[in-house]
Order: sequence, then C-alpha cells, then structure tokens
Amino acid sequence: MDENKKSVHTPRFEGEKMKMPENSSVTPEAPQKSSVTNGPVLFMLAVILLVILGGLYYWFTTLNTAPLPEPLPVERPTPEQNNEPESTTAEAQTDSFEVVSTSDELSAIEADLESTQLDSLDTELQTIDAELDANVE
Repeated sequence: MDENKKSVHTPRFEGEKMKMPENSSVTPEAPQKSSVTNGPVLFMLAVILLVILGGLYYWFTTLNTAPLPEPLPVERPTPEQNNEPESTTAEAQTDSFEVVSTSDELSAIEADLESTQLDSLDTELQTIDAELDANVE
C-alpha cells in the first residue's frame, strides 16, 4: 500500500511574483434572484401604474367637461299679449286659406285658386326683409 500512495509536495512560491492567469474563462458569478420573486413585484407595479393612469384620466375628463347651463324656459306670448300689427292680418289670411272646397272637380279647384289672395304676400315679404336687415345692422 505504500507504493500506491504518492507523496504530495506543497509548492513553494518564495521569491516569485504572483501572476493572474491571462486567458481565464472563469468569471465570478453574481447571485441571481429567481423569477418567482420578480413576477409578483412586477405585476403589482403594473397594477399601481394602471390605477394611477386611470385616476389621472378621470381627473382630466372632469376638469374639461363644464356643466351645461340650464336651458331658459321659452315663454310664448298669448294672442292678447301679442300686439304686432301684422298678426290680425295674418290670422285673417290664414283663416281664408282654410276655407276651401272639398270637391276635387276642376271648377272647384279653379274657384279656390282665384279666391286665394297672394297680392299682399309680396309686400309682406319685403316688410320682413326690411326688418331683418334693420336687426342685422
């Protein structure tokens, strides 16, 4: 058994300078974190980011939407309150337009057309145009 045993000699480096190996393929390894611990942290950061962005969007939309003003009630004058000079003439002409024959014969239609007074229509349109022009200026 003594023959199988080899003697081990310790190296002696006295008087020699220490040198680092030049072509070393061994690199020091940094401790790696497992993906199990990174996953939940990243998920929570994404959820927090989404909540913040949603809150900013809601805040921005509430700032930009102004409340709509309440519509003013429209009060129409009664015929007694309406003292426009053309209203009595207009009512009389409207009443005369409603009085037509129910017959569909040609002579009845011609009689209805002849009884329709369109002469004052042109003067009324000119009056309306003059009033609109006065309001524009």
